[in-house]
Amino acid sequence: MCGIVGALMKGTREQSVEIVARGVSALAHRGPDDKDIVEVDSSHDNVKVVFGHRRLSIIDLSEGGHQPMRDRETGNWITYNGEVYSYLSLRKELEDERRRWVSHSDTEVVLRAFAKWGVDCFEKLRGMYALAVWDVRKQELVLARDPFGIKPLYYYRTENLFLFASEIRALLASGLVPRRLSPEGLASFLDFGSVEAPATILEGVRSLLPGHSMTVRFSGNSFQTEEKFFAEKLWATDERVAVKNRDEAVVQLREILEESVRLHLVSDVPLGLFLSGGMDSSALVALMSRVSTERPKTFSVVFAEGKFTEAAHARYVAEKFETDHQEIPLSEDDLLGLLPSALSAIDQPTIDGINTYVVSKAVKESGATVALSGLGGDELFAGYSTFRRALRMKRLERFPPRLRRTALALGKPFANGSVQKKKLWQLLTSEGSARDVYKISRQLFAPDERLALLVEDADEVERENSNGLHDIVNAVSLYELRGYMANTLLRDTDAMSMAHSLEVRVPFVDAEVVRFMLGLPGAWKMRGDGPKPLLQDVIKDLLPTEFMRRPKMGFTLPFESWMQSRLRDQINQKFADEGGFIKLGIRPEAAQKVWARFLLNPRSVGWSRPWSLFVLANWCELHQIEL
Repeated sequence: MCGIVGALMKGTREQSVEIVARGVSALAHRGPDDKDIVEVDSSHDNVKVVFGHRRLSIIDLSEGGHQPMRDRETGNWITYNGEVYSYLSLRKELEDERRRWVSHSDTEVVLRAFAKWGVDCFEKLRGMYALAVWDVRKQELVLARDPFGIKPLYYYRTENLFLFASEIRALLASGLVPRRLSPEGLASFLDFGSVEAPATILEGVRSLLPGHSMTVRFSGNSFQTEEKFFAEKLWATDERVAVKNRDEAVVQLREILEESVRLHLVSDVPLGLFLSGGMDSSALVALMSRVSTERPKTFSVVFAEGKFTEAAHARYVAEKFETDHQEIPLSEDDLLGLLPSALSAIDQPTIDGINTYVVSKAVKESGATVALSGLGGDELFAGYSTFRRALRMKRLERFPPRLRRTALALGKPFANGSVQKKKLWQLLTSEGSARDVYKISRQLFAPDERLALLVEDADEVERENSNGLHDIVNAVSLYELRGYMANTLLRDTDAMSMAHSLEVRVPFVDAEVVRFMLGLPGAWKMRGDGPKPLLQDVIKDLLPTEFMRRPKMGFTLPFESWMQSRLRDQINQKFADEGGFIKLGIRPEAAQKVWARFLLNPRSVGWSRPWSLFVLANWCELHQIEL
């Protein structure tokens, strides 16, 4: 796991190296073990190509894994962030008696794979990655990002410049990216609490979409780009997997999950697992016990107040599987003391991520460099309320349209009031599609609320679609995977864990696991009692039924309470700064109204709405961003 940055630009060698050096410095937290900056060959005398790299050593800790790395035969260069878990099998496939390997790293395998297959190699990589390759023969830059967006990759381009980096802060450090807020990104943030890719919160900065590659060429005295969706086959199918029944699917799924967990355990540094005590992390511990002879190392954050912890359940799992378990106590004072540094670690404004920052810091300080997470389990195994909500909406189609219209007319007066009532009304008046259910359920501010906040609204852009999936459960799963998971959970997990130089791996978010799960009938995932019944059946011989069927709790922090007490003065000051909101294109009186309504009736408004405006204003002030 590392940090990458690079530049293609017109100018002198000194200028281009200095610009990349600034980006490398801004990414110091992502790679404390090694760094380098390399000027890459280019046949265009007036165009300089420079790669920079920050290394967090995970596989092959020797100098052999140093980056940027050059292929001695082709002359190609790579700067690479991630882990390809299938690298050993790929290495065998790439064996060549005429060439010897110079390292044991997955980086060298990826570099040779590119030499053999070009951009088609990315379909063969099973893992998480964001990378850049300079193709010397074609004089092209190639960027690529894993199918799920586990690793981030941003870019900024003008006619004479192309910059890329692992984090937005590295692009800003170049001094060449205007510090302007994107109207599109701002509207997206208010819609969902994070910015939907490919937009970002900054004007002109884009995110390379998951499963995409981009080729950059210098042609006609300017930079030209061409994008390819190489992971399209993973998503664009309603094809069923070859299983006769649900029982057979459970057996095959168990094998696929065990394989994914085994691959995710490959590491040359200490590795542990976030054990919250919930079903997903507990399932990973259970599966680890099946595929590894080593005693798993598990970590649980335990809160002194005991109001939002599953410590007892985590303890049970640790004892059952005899893990090397460590409980990390944190008090409310500890958590609030970490808040300023957590807010500074955010790479793009988000309503999430603070909990990941807290846990990652504790785990890193306990000696681990790699941690496994159960992220992705809810999206794949229908753990969210959106799945059952979508099924209920589907059942409403049985009622005649006239009857539904009459019922809606009678119910409209009751839609005013809480956010929950408003969302229910939006759902009932929608077409009831998977997209409608996902979008309304994940909505932060309703369209009319967004209009009230913004001085000038941006055009709404329809991003993800269900690619023709007719199974409504699988369609919701796809929206959750490519929407909330990619744009909020994975993005925040990367930024907040790498702030502490901690690599987080997500075995559920694996190409083979996702392909199999999307190929099963959605009804099979919903059949049973309690949360995620299909996952329950996969591990029923490892964990007792009563343990798995208890209500989902999740790891949350008590923001609702803090915002009314210990954080109130700080947030009050931010909302009182009318000039700060005006600079962002937000009507200060509308923002203040959101805050006042929350203080009057917190449960009705929800803490995430005023918190989002506070985080946005804080982030923009920190990075000197204006509309």
